[in-house]
Amino acid sequence: MKNVPHWQWLMALYILLVAIPVYTAHVQLKKKLLANKTPLNILFYFVAVVATAFVMNFIAMLVYYKFIFPNHK
Repeated sequence: MKNVPHWQWLMALYILLVAIPVYTAHVQLKKKLLANKTPLNILFYFVAVVATAFVMNFIAMLVYYKFIFPNHK
């Protein structure tokens, strides 16, 4: 990690923009899944959690590379 520029900011950003939203989605979808455990709801749970992680990871990396670690010419 010492070779990653501003790694402390990256970790803080990742926790705020990825870990917390994915955990929140997991908790909310798990409630729905436990209420009605069907194969479709299980599939929806996994797809929604993975999609949330993918989208939030994209946003976090976009913010990191655009604002915290911009390419200087």
